Amino acid sequence: MCVNSLSQGLNVDLPKQDSNPGPLDPKAERLPLHHDATNQSRGILRCLLFPNQVVVVVVVVVVVVVVVVVVVVVVVVVIVVVVVIVVVAVAAAVVVKVVVMVVRQQ
Repeated sequence: MCVNSLSQGLNVDLPKQDSNPGPLDPKAERLPLHHDATNQSRGILRCLLFPNQVVVVVVVVVVVVVVVVVVVVVVVVVIVVVVVIVVVAVAAAVVVKVVVMVVRQQ
């Protein structure tokens, strides 16, 4: 849709001129051309500001970035939890060994 609008904005057909145009009314000639050019520039501006393809690409990129960030955070949290469990297990084993050694000495 935007490509058609942009190509229409670039390929402007000029009106054919008669060999004897007669008296020209500047307002009658310029208003439709100005109005048409305004519509084309609005269409081009709308396509530049709100292009459908770019919006889709931006949404996809944002979703992918959010998913990657969430996955990285989950992986980091899992790694931290595993490390904490291992440290607690090692500390518990050391405490048990120390308690057993103290009990044996008495």
